[in-house]
Amino acid sequence: MYKVVIIDDEPWARGVIRGLGRWDSYGMEVVGEAADGETGLALIDEVRPDIVIADVRMPRMGGLDMVRRLDQRGGGALVIIVSGYDSFDYVRGALTLGVRDYLLKPVKAQELDRVLASCAGDLEKRRQESGGADMMAGFFAEGWERQYDVLQQKLASALQAGNKPLLEQSFARMTEAVAAHESERPTVAILMAIYYSLLRPLERYIQDADRKKQAFFQGKNTVFVFSRDTALREMMDFLLDLYETAIDRMRAGQGQKSRLDVEAVCRYIEPRYASGISLEQTADAFHVTKEYLSRAFKAAKGEGFSEYVTALRMRRAYTLITEYKAPIKDVGAMVGYVDQAHFYKSFKRFFGRTPGEVRDGEMSNNDNSKSQ
Repeated sequence: MYKVVIIDDEPWARGVIRGLGRWDSYGMEVVGEAADGETGLALIDEVRPDIVIADVRMPRMGGLDMVRRLDQRGGGALVIIVSGYDSFDYVRGALTLGVRDYLLKPVKAQELDRVLASCAGDLEKRRQESGGADMMAGFFAEGWERQYDVLQQKLASALQAGNKPLLEQSFARMTEAVAAHESERPTVAILMAIYYSLLRPLERYIQDADRKKQAFFQGKNTVFVFSRDTALREMMDFLLDLYETAIDRMRAGQGQKSRLDVEAVCRYIEPRYASGISLEQTADAFHVTKEYLSRAFKAAKGEGFSEYVTALRMRRAYTLITEYKAPIKDVGAMVGYVDQAHFYKSFKRFFGRTPGEVRDGEMSNNDNSKSQ
């Protein structure tokens, strides 16, 4: 589980965030709370969270000062800033410090969900890039973590492809490599590290299919018992059986589902739309051709892939202009447009008004409401 801490001087605000977050859906858990930046830093040092959600203004130390201190320490947590102030100076200050996002109070469930999905994607990407190497560093005495990482990636690829012969071959090679470097009976610590690192791609495989683990492993105990005298090959055979069971039950459940889960595709797109997501990239991620993805997406959603991505960008741009008061010249880049003219043209086509007209209309509405 990814660890999350919430730092805000208002207990009700911490409660709202804790209540709104779909933590389980993104493999997250709130592990601590603090009421100011100084206490928050101590909490962060203690629990080493993956995500920090912090208010801008707090007693003793505000959120931005806390982020500066974290940067000086070289912390790797993703930071989400929340504030009751919609001044772009706060937004700009937060973004300059490299925070992941900036949310206005009262925090909206949809906005928090969007940010958590994006953070989950970034953390998962970080985990995949590090592969097994980071997890195994310190366990393997002879420093063959990179070889392990390559073998683990081959296992994951065979699982995603549903290729059982290749999976069996990959498990055999992994078992031989571990035995060669760590003996037929590694220490319990190494067995546990290998076991849980190989469970990760299996859990992703099930999660990506939007399925529950219980549905895949009915009658199987997925918590391996390490207290007894367990041999390496016994453990690897047990894991191979779990992998093959998952493939079999996935195929059995696909008789009533299309080959491509378009809702899973949408969940993949949403945290990435501002970073240049493409049809080709998405097709590769789901192991289908771009032509098939295009047809399936249009059939399921009633609009094309690019139209869907554009709509996400446009709605986010509208929010940045009207709620965050972001300078229009910065908004295009913030939602994934390299060319400013292209952004203006797309915005006008989508809303029937230019970004400037939307901003001016919002200001006029606010003025009218104040005068009444």
